[in-house]
Amino acid sequence: MEDKKTSLNKKSTTNTKKRNIKNKNSKETVSKTKAQVKETVASSKVPEKDVKKKSKVEEFLNSKNDFKNYEIIIFAVLIIAASVFLTIVVTNETNIINTKTSKTTSVNSELSDFEEVYNLINNKYYKKTDKSKLIEGAINGMLDSLEDPHTSYFNLTETEQFNEVMNGSYEGIGAEISLDDDKNIIVFSVFKNSPAAEVGLKHGDIITEVNGKSTKGLSTTETVALIKDPTKPVANIKINRDGKTLEFNIKKRIVEIESIESKVYNINNKKIGYIAINNFANNTYDQFKENLEKLEEKNISGLVIDVRNNTGGYLHSVTSILNILLPNGKVMYQIQDNKSTQKYKSTSNESRNYPIAVLTNKSSASASEILAISLKESIGSDVVGTYSYGKGTVQTTKELSNGAMIKYTVQKWLSPKGNWINEKGVEPTVEIELDESYSKNPAEDNDNQLQKALDVVSKK
Repeated sequence: MEDKKTSLNKKSTTNTKKRNIKNKNSKETVSKTKAQVKETVASSKVPEKDVKKKSKVEEFLNSKNDFKNYEIIIFAVLIIAASVFLTIVVTNETNIINTKTSKTTSVNSELSDFEEVYNLINNKYYKKTDKSKLIEGAINGMLDSLEDPHTSYFNLTETEQFNEVMNGSYEGIGAEISLDDDKNIIVFSVFKNSPAAEVGLKHGDIITEVNGKSTKGLSTTETVALIKDPTKPVANIKINRDGKTLEFNIKKRIVEIESIESKVYNINNKKIGYIAINNFANNTYDQFKENLEKLEEKNISGLVIDVRNNTGGYLHSVTSILNILLPNGKVMYQIQDNKSTQKYKSTSNESRNYPIAVLTNKSSASASEILAISLKESIGSDVVGTYSYGKGTVQTTKELSNGAMIKYTVQKWLSPKGNWINEKGVEPTVEIELDESYSKNPAEDNDNQLQKALDVVSKK
């Protein structure tokens, strides 16, 4: 990165020198032009000693077929105006160059403090330093100073993990992990038809050991690296579940991440479709549409969309889903930046006429919230469960030259009616907490939120 900066600075200096030379030449041209104008104006007043030349000039001026006096004056004025214009252009260009040079100098001055500290730590610190970690720490510190929880730095390993999940396939055991309040590594979710699902790994399991190494004090990144160790085709994982220690040997393979689960429930003598969306990845829309069409072939009279524990994903993914659920012309959401607010409307003719309810909880965020409030405000769908997370901003990603990535906020999104749910969440139309019996025995019959949503839709 230092070499790149040096190269850029050299290029900038060279360009500035070229521009300065150009400016000098331009100024000389202006001076010459001014001189030429003076000579042209003076030529209409011929010296008395040059009688012969004066006579010829008089003949020229008196000729009916040649220029009149006022025409020559106008021509001279035009030359003067052109000279003045050229002078202004050259002056403006010089000012722009000076401004750019000033900004570059200012940035270099600001970065010199960082460079000084960086060199000081590398050369004088009593322990050996890891330069890559210093750079990562500096980037993290810069992003943290924004005080935006959704702007963050992903190192190379984290970037790979992010891309794998969002692309819809990767090599591993098929489980997502996270940290709980006590800093334990826990299983956050298990992908359907994955090696982790096949051996019986469950949401909430505490991972205590991976390949013989304790996970105590490890980050999720370090734990994932142990699980994905390319030298070990089988991951040995020990977990704690309800106070009991269980051990699994999980063979790794390419896992196709299925974002969608679906089925049909018979409620109050009606067929109600159910679709759970686990995340909004690149392949989620295709899976959603395929599952929805299969449900509709079974003549469903209503639909429940479950986005509980779905923390979001790509905006284009939820947009495509809303586009086939909402009537043509209905507002899906609004995007606002520091210049304007733009409404995004459905353009499809595939809208559904049956009632829809969306299941949410405090872990439903971002794209999940867009789906819920869009259906709620645009077609009056019910939102069943609890308040959602409350993330009303839009992020984009930028991959760095070293393969790492930063995710940073660029816009905020508003509901169809212009509401901003940031740090508030989507308000449910039917508020209901998940019964404690479900955590003890996570079965459909104990899922009182699901049962309520099915009941609400069946009575529409």
